[in-house]
Amino acid sequence: MEKVAFSPAGFKQLETQLYTLDDTALLVEANAVLSDYVDWASNHIILSLDQVAYLEGLDPLFISSLANNASIAFRNRLPLNLILPENYSVAEKDKRGKWFLDASTIAASNIPGSSIQATGELIYEFEIEA
Repeated sequence: MEKVAFSPAGFKQLETQLYTLDDTALLVEANAVLSDYVDWASNHIILSLDQVAYLEGLDPLFISSLANNASIAFRNRLPLNLILPENYSVAEKDKRGKWFLDASTIAASNIPGSSIQATGELIYEFEIEA
C-alpha cells in the first residue's frame, strides 16, 4: 500500500486502498493496526517526526481505544475521516497545542461464534489550543 497524506483527502485515499483489499488481506491490516497502532499509522500515513512523537506521547489507554476502533472500522469497511482545523499548517509552525479527539460514531455488536459487526464511521478530529 502507498503511504497517504495526513489530510482528509489522504484518509479517503487510505479508505480506498484498504477496502479494495480482499477480506483476508484486510483482516491482516485490521490485526496489524490493533497490534501496534503507532507503527501501523507511521507505515501507512505520511507523518513528520513531530507527528510520530505526538502519537507516541499519547496515553496508552487512548492509543488502545484508537486501535480498537480502527480495527473494527477496517473489519466492517466503515468510512474513515480526518477533520483538521483550517489553520492546521499554521499550527504546525507555531507549535501550539493540538487536541486529538476520537469523534468516531462506531457502534459494535457481537454474538458468540461470529465476527464483530459495526455501523458508523471512524472520525479523527484535531483542534488547536487557543
